[in-house]
Amino acid sequence: MKNWKAMASSLVLAGALAVPGMTMAAGGEHGPHHFKGPMFEHLAEELNLTEGQKAQLKANREANREARKAHREEMRALHEQLREAIDSGADQATLDRLGAELGKLQVAKMQEMHQQQAQFEAILTDEQKVKLEQLKAERKERWKERRHKRGERWQEEQ
Repeated sequence: MKNWKAMASSLVLAGALAVPGMTMAAGGEHGPHHFKGPMFEHLAEELNLTEGQKAQLKANREANREARKAHREEMRALHEQLREAIDSGADQATLDRLGAELGKLQVAKMQEMHQQQAQFEAILTDEQKVKLEQLKAERKERWKERRHKRGERWQEEQ
């Protein structure tokens, strides 16, 4: 029973690691960040950002660029270590340790993203903040609708 649990958790972990790698590899000819520029421009237009605000946001992104790059490289290295450990049949304690390290990095990334969001919102005027919240609510509603439609299609296929 104990070996079965270890095998099942290893398979789940391997699957969880494989999916991000496959999606990153499928970045296509434009690369994985192809849509970020146009999305930012669209948001800047929707919020009617001033040139000064755009410049401040660009400066913030530039200031955080090296930290983001180092974080990505650390995540890639840890993913590779985990893949190698799984392939070599490492014990569960090793897999658990690597999984815990990966979890810490993911939490750190979430904290960085939260900090960047706070920096972004600090630049906005009160009116722009209201508009941003409205845009978020609209996006959330569209996401719910798409999710509901996918669920209906899935049920029809079953």
